[in-house]
Amino acid sequence: MCDVSIFKQFQDYAKANIISFLSEEMTKKLEIYFNELIEWDKKFNLISYKTEKDILYRHFCDCLYSAKALNDLSNCDNVKVADLGTGSGMPGVPVKIVLSNIQITLVESITKKCKFLENVNNKLNSNIEILNTRAEELGQNPKHRNKYDFVLSRAVSKFSPNLEISIPLLKVGGYFIVHKTKDSTLSLEEGLPSIENALKYLRAKLEKTIPYNLPNQEPNYCILVFKKYKDTPTQFPRKVGVPEKKPL
Repeated sequence: MCDVSIFKQFQDYAKANIISFLSEEMTKKLEIYFNELIEWDKKFNLISYKTEKDILYRHFCDCLYSAKALNDLSNCDNVKVADLGTGSGMPGVPVKIVLSNIQITLVESITKKCKFLENVNNKLNSNIEILNTRAEELGQNPKHRNKYDFVLSRAVSKFSPNLEISIPLLKVGGYFIVHKTKDSTLSLEEGLPSIENALKYLRAKLEKTIPYNLPNQEPNYCILVFKKYKDTPTQFPRKVGVPEKKPL
C-alpha cells in the first residue's frame, strides 16, 4: 500500500502541473492500479522502480502527459485509442482512468503481462480491451487497420520500427503520440533525422513536439505527435521481425 501522504503529494503535483481536472475518483483508481503493480511485481518483473515515488513521478506523471496531449488534441468523446507494447499498462491505464470516455485497446505480446492487465481491468471495473498479440499482426488485421484515432507508445524501441507498427492502425487524420527524451530525438541514428524515409513511406508527418520535465529526473522529456495524412501502403507493417532488422 502506498503511503497516504506520498500519494496526496503526487495528486497535488499532477493536478497543478499536468491534469487540472484530476479528481478524487481518478486518484483513487490510480491508487488501486498502483497497489496492483506493487503486488504483482513481487511475482514477476512488471516495472522498473527503486521507490514508491519512482512509480508515481517517473511513471504515472509521464503517462498523464500522454493523457494531456490526447485531451488537447480531441474532445475524447468515444475516440478509439491503442497503446502498443503496453507492458504493465502504461500509458494506457492511467490515460483511461483520467479520460474515461475514450475506447482503449492495450496491445501486449507477453501473456503474463496480459493476465495482470485483465486483473487491473476487473479491479477498476473498466471496459479496457486487452489483446495478447504482436502489433505487426494487428496492423494487417482489417478489424484494426485504419480504425484508431490515436496510437500511444511509451515502450523503449527503435524509432522507425515503432512508426511502422503504429501508423497503419491510424485513421487518416489520426495521431501517433510517442514519448522520447530530448537527446534521443536529436540522435542521427535513432532520432528524428533517422525517420525521414519512414515517414514518407508511411504517409505521416511530425505535427508537434511537446517538451516537459519530471520531478527529480535528469533527462528532459518530450512527446512527439505525428499525424497520418494519407492511407499507408498495404505492405506496411511488414512481417514480425522485419521492421527491426530492416528499418525503413
